[in-house]
This record gives sequence, C-alpha cells and structure tokens, in this order.
Amino acid sequence: MKTKKERLKAQAQKQLEEKKKAQKEEELERQKVNGDDKLSLSSVRLMKKEPIVCLILKILACLVYMYSCFFYGGVTIIGIFSGQVNGVENKYAFFMLAGVVLALAAIILMFFKKYIISFIVNIAATILYMKTAFFLVEKVKKLLDENYITDSDLLGLDKTYKIRHYPEFGILFLGAVLLVISLIRRYLKYRRLRTERDNAPVKSIIDSE
Repeated sequence: MKTKKERLKAQAQKQLEEKKKAQKEEELERQKVNGDDKLSLSSVRLMKKEPIVCLILKILACLVYMYSCFFYGGVTIIGIFSGQVNGVENKYAFFMLAGVVLALAAIILMFFKKYIISFIVNIAATILYMKTAFFLVEKVKKLLDENYITDSDLLGLDKTYKIRHYPEFGILFLGAVLLVISLIRRYLKYRRLRTERDNAPVKSIIDSE
C-alpha cells in the first residue's frame, strides 16, 4: 500500500505529464496554423507570377488590336461618319466604335489578370465590331455580283475587308487561351495547396517526436 507521500508524488507526476501533453498539442496546433499561413503566402506568390507565355499572348492581342481595331477600324469608322463609305448607315460606325472601345477594355483587363471579366467584355466587343465588318463584306459582295466591275482593286475589296477586320477574332481567341491557362493554374494551385495541407499535420507530428 502506497504512502501519502508516494500518492502525492504520483499525482504530481500525472499532472506534469498532462501539462506536457497539453503544451505539446498546443505547439502542434500552432505549427499547423503557421504552416497554413506559409502555404497560403506561397500560393499567392505563385499565382502572381505568371508564365512568360501569358505575357506573349497579351502582346499579340495588343498587336492585333493596333492592326485591326485601332488603325483599320478607325479608318472605317471615320469613312462611314464622313460619308466616304457609300450606302452605310452611321449606326454601323457606332457598332464598330463600341467594339473598338470594348476590345481595348478587354485587353486592359487581361493585363490586370481579370480574365473572366475580360473574356465576357471581349465577346461583346467582337459581336459589335464584327457586325459592321460582316455587313461591309456582304455589301461589297452584293455590289460585285450585281455590277460588272473590271477594276482589280474593287474586285478584291471584299477580301481586303476580311484581311483588315477579321483578325479581330484573334483578340477573342487569345483571351480564351489566357482564360483557360488561368483556370488550369487555379486548379493546380488548389490541388497543390490541398495536398500540402493534408500532409502538413503528419509531418509536424513526426518532426516533434
């Protein structure tokens, strides 16, 4: 039978062990929280750093915009408003102008990495811009079919309009590619973060023992 002194000693030892266990659990919890913070910070930094291909795609979108929208789009809009493009109502100039402005907004959003919003704006820009472009091409085709024209420049006018304005589709395509890349990177980040978080507690326990 244990003496009172031995019982008190055993009780003190038990309390000491419980205290150590509580401290150990608290330390593990702290390590887990700190680990999650580090993982989150790492993931944020990784998301901010895009692959070089994204920058190349954005530059290509800018080049297409300068060629089709800014230059030839601007020439066409001025031509319609000034009456140099015969038989075309001013509303088609407004359609193309709205498309030019929205396409610029879409590209700016690309550089701010707002790819979903950019793609939506891009769709609206393409619809408005190409509404006028399609109208001009069909009008020229109809003119060529109904009239006997021998001028080589006029004979290829519909193709000229296509070469000038149809590249605008490229901005929409490039925006779609950027959106897909962004979604894939987000999914991979989510998987990596989830894997690291699942493994982090196990690692902490092993390291602390």
